[in-house]
Amino acid sequence: MATVKDSIPHMIRTAEDPRQQGVWTARLGKIEQVNSKIRLIRLNLPRDGPPLRHMPGQYIDLYIPNVDVVGGFTITSPPQSASSQQHHQADPHIELAIQDSPTNPPAAYLWRPVPEILDSTVTFRVGGNFAYPPLTLDRDQCANIDRVVFVAGGVGINPIMSMISAMDEMGTRSKLGGMVKTVRVLYTARREHSQGGGDRAKKEEVLFEKRLNDVARKWSSHQQVDYQYTFFETSGSGGPDAQETVAENITHRYRRINHDDLFQALGPEDTRHNAVVYVCGLPTMTDEFVELLKKAKCMDEKRVLCEKWW
Repeated sequence: MATVKDSIPHMIRTAEDPRQQGVWTARLGKIEQVNSKIRLIRLNLPRDGPPLRHMPGQYIDLYIPNVDVVGGFTITSPPQSASSQQHHQADPHIELAIQDSPTNPPAAYLWRPVPEILDSTVTFRVGGNFAYPPLTLDRDQCANIDRVVFVAGGVGINPIMSMISAMDEMGTRSKLGGMVKTVRVLYTARREHSQGGGDRAKKEEVLFEKRLNDVARKWSSHQQVDYQYTFFETSGSGGPDAQETVAENITHRYRRINHDDLFQALGPEDTRHNAVVYVCGLPTMTDEFVELLKKAKCMDEKRVLCEKWW
């Protein structure tokens, strides 16, 4: 989603964030409609251009020709996707998830009819400090991380999807940025319904629903990794009497994330010294959860990281 708040332009709100040197040129190579409110945009990078090295969770400042406002969009793909050598693909790329936002000029451009924008050229630079491994820890501390807790609300899943995908790609072969011993993913989102009403209303796909399920299933029986994914659906589409469902390491609940869910994800107090937590969502959610997590017993504040979307 765009990180531009209507009253505070992206470039002003993120002025203190670190930025990488260099500007990259990309082509809108693929546009996928996830549901009635979100599109996935693939920006293809030139194979013979300078290599793009971003960290999982970072965003881009997007410059669109004839659009005066600079867009701020989170990269949802892993860094490996930006490397043609690692991904063995026709074009290295980055992926963005764009929410329909008519008052946000860059997002509005990316929601134009596909034929109008497909293959168009844009430029961008990379920035942000909400990344995995965390920039608040030194190299040895990052290498010793043994539990990662991800908490996402709505399109707050965007940077976390990049992090999870990067961990999945790297697997257990690296202690820096790879899959760790214990992973807990808590994702809450509203499931939209297509027009029609009543019994004819069709449930729409939730952003990254299939991708998150696929990663969880992949690690469900791994001997070195305890991976648990819980999706909290808040639209009430399951009905008032809907019961949670559990399929191996994937749980589906029809309610919001509560404090007990967070404490359970943190694990026993005496095992938290090497844990890190990432929270991303609306300010009301992140403020409440981050305050609680930072005060949790045996949790170091610098191990609780957050980013807000507007």
